[in-house]
Amino acid sequence: METFRALLVVDAERFSAHSDVQLPVLHMEIRRALGAAFDRSGLAQAWGSVRFVESTGDGILAILPHDITPRLVEPFPRYLQDELHAAAPRLRAAETRLRLRVAMHIGLVDDERPEAPGISTATVDVNRLLDAEPLREALKRSDPGVTYAAFLLSAELFSVYVAGGRSGLRESQFTEVAVKVKQFERPAYLYVPAPSRGPDEQEGPPSEPAPPPPAGRSISGITITGDGAQNAIGNTVSGGDLRQERR
Repeated sequence: METFRALLVVDAERFSAHSDVQLPVLHMEIRRALGAAFDRSGLAQAWGSVRFVESTGDGILAILPHDITPRLVEPFPRYLQDELHAAAPRLRAAETRLRLRVAMHIGLVDDERPEAPGISTATVDVNRLLDAEPLREALKRSDPGVTYAAFLLSAELFSVYVAGGRSGLRESQFTEVAVKVKQFERPAYLYVPAPSRGPDEQEGPPSEPAPPPPAGRSISGITITGDGAQNAIGNTVSGGDLRQERR
């Protein structure tokens, strides 16, 4: 029987860039960080008793009780960011790194059907959110030493739990983005607990172009004046005046 559920899916950035030996270690680190963040959010029991948790190789898909959604929206993202940040030095020492894209949604799911558990439109939709370009860009354009997780909430979840005042976050902390993945085309809401700029991101408006060089130029004591298009070859000058200054 279909029941209203909260859906969570996470994916590691550049997971396949690691060696074959490192991949299982990173996957277990994803599970550890998720478990710790659920625990710190007061959701350890819900995470420990969840009926449907599926490994996606470079991530996790979980179908969770609907009543935990307010704490899944806040403080769970903040604690997951904190856990990944704290683990970063240890992972760097092992020549690995872990940053996560996270999508959240709510919808009807049958997570008890033995022959096809978790198969639903809501499950497809949350995976489309995970593949959204604005979510990928949120990590790409941030400082990898500061921002370890970025979250994208479905419009349905955002409307009920953020705009509706049922979580600890405010609408101003989110950015509305357009998501278009295959046939999925809807608005969604981006949240980054620890925002930052990447090294290639420019702060503020572009600088003004440099002013043009002055009309007069001095080369080895010879000053050339004119509109900048002149040439001086031997004793011939075109488009300007040639004046030699002796010093």
